[in-house]
Amino acid sequence: MKPHRLTLTNSLVIGYGLHQKMDHFFSPRAATQAELEEYHDPDYVDFLRRVGVGSGLMKEGQDCFNFGEDCPVFDGLYDFVRQYSGASLVAARKLAQSTTDIAINWSGGLHHAKKSEASGFCYINDIVLAILELLRYYPRVLYIDIDIHHGDGVEHA
Repeated sequence: MKPHRLTLTNSLVIGYGLHQKMDHFFSPRAATQAELEEYHDPDYVDFLRRVGVGSGLMKEGQDCFNFGEDCPVFDGLYDFVRQYSGASLVAARKLAQSTTDIAINWSGGLHHAKKSEASGFCYINDIVLAILELLRYYPRVLYIDIDIHHGDGVEHA
């Protein structure tokens, strides 16, 4: 998902007054590196932390971590993945602690990211991180992907 789409989504939610129908609005903290590494390979997470436009790491990104046209590098990438992943983790925790019945992360659902590589504009698989968090509280988690195409990263996890 491209970051500018999140601004567009937020504008639509506010424009249609949907935010007035929500009981709570949260600004969650960013996920920590350790939280990202609950599923993702530490070398991959470290690469995400170091890479940026002009960082000279594009060859490594293409060769090792599937970066390219479908998964471009942009400035602020690591902060972006930490923020959307943190939002999914907060949502999972609120559900697990029964402080909410419904939790939505507009920026989440990046279901193509693999353990050690980006895929299909997905860098960190926040869904897998949230499922792992829910499995700390529940013996099973039902995941239903309503996207138009296959969530292969979640399946591979």
